[in-house]
Amino acid sequence: MIRNLKEVGPYLQKIVTRLQANQKLLKYLYYTDKDPLMQPDLTSKQIQEEIFNKLVKIVPRVGPKETAKSLISIRVVRGRQDETNNQIENLQIAIEVFVPMTQWIIKDENLRPFCIMGEIQNSLNGKIIDGLGRVHGGDFDVNFFTEEISCYEMAYEFSLYD
Repeated sequence: MIRNLKEVGPYLQKIVTRLQANQKLLKYLYYTDKDPLMQPDLTSKQIQEEIFNKLVKIVPRVGPKETAKSLISIRVVRGRQDETNNQIENLQIAIEVFVPMTQWIIKDENLRPFCIMGEIQNSLNGKIIDGLGRVHGGDFDVNFFTEEISCYEMAYEFSLYD
């Protein structure tokens, strides 16, 4: 339960931390070759300097120069207040998954966008984020496709501890 909207930022940071702890996800985002899982794990320094707010974005701004690698962007979509106490009891976020069209095919029998979304789902769905409650969701929709890049959007909700 969020007592004040100023608590949303720290909770988003916790979500980013959880996502950045998933080395498979980071490899799908960082390495552009057809066999990203065979590459070495990313170091803490690489995660801080080359992943945080570059490939795992908490500021939902993606420019045309940022399309060389896959990336994800987290947005707060909605917060619902409890009418009796004015505290937010339900918070919804969207995670946009951007994958260059040239990187869809990987050595795996799967495709990179769906591997990325699967790792996001493994990191979040059904998990408890301290202070927020249990994460529910993973539904996704196509957001857009261009000649250069694809974008899917995943939806997650956080509800009171259950």
